[in-house]
Amino acid sequence: MPFYHRTRRPLRQTLQPRSAAGAPETVDVSRVGYAVVDLETTGLSPATDSIIEIGLVLAGPDGAVERTWSTLVNPGTGVDVGPTYIHGLVAEDLVGAPALADVADLLVRDLAGRAVVAHNARFDVGFLTQALGGLDRLERGARVPRVCTMEMARHFMATPSRRLVTCCETAGVEIGRHHTALDDALASAGLLRHYMAVGRERGEEPVAWSRSLTEAVAFNGWRWSETAARAQESRLVPRRGDGVLR
Repeated sequence: MPFYHRTRRPLRQTLQPRSAAGAPETVDVSRVGYAVVDLETTGLSPATDSIIEIGLVLAGPDGAVERTWSTLVNPGTGVDVGPTYIHGLVAEDLVGAPALADVADLLVRDLAGRAVVAHNARFDVGFLTQALGGLDRLERGARVPRVCTMEMARHFMATPSRRLVTCCETAGVEIGRHHTALDDALASAGLLRHYMAVGRERGEEPVAWSRSLTEAVAFNGWRWSETAARAQESRLVPRRGDGVLR
């Protein structure tokens, strides 16, 4: 696999400066958008396992979907793809897919300035932190602002399980092919909108996760090249069907 060579001086997004307390002095959280992400991986450990599929949903402050993309990710020659019975992918599916380094600038550009949302954010953000930090696309030791739709389920619904499928069934949110990255990201975005609706009915203003939105505006740990990000838009290789030879 070819290695990604970063530009000599990668661009850094200019964000609102932090106050002494580590957050902007004034933030209108009603204007902050979301990047809803789901990853399929070779295992459970960010330190030893690899990302093999990315699904990303960019949503506005009201949760409305603005743009989506997904891609398979080739983890390199000889890497075990892990539990095919869960994610439905085999090694042959990843042939011709980009390495993570070949889409990292695009991914970071689309995450920057937004609150990162995931169902079990500890898992997905943990993988992003490890992988993007290793590619110098995220400041080492930075804590990415996130909203966890799994954790938020405690506040917004009574459900026997906080699994994505169960939460979606409880909330009446459509879910496509579970453990397909883009379908799961779309389902998580649907949960986010459901939580917003429930919050409005309760008269909760701002949203329960407003602190994460404030942190997202202040966060300046992302690093990317805009030129590289634009070029990488054409390198995406989405999954076709349910996987297993696409």
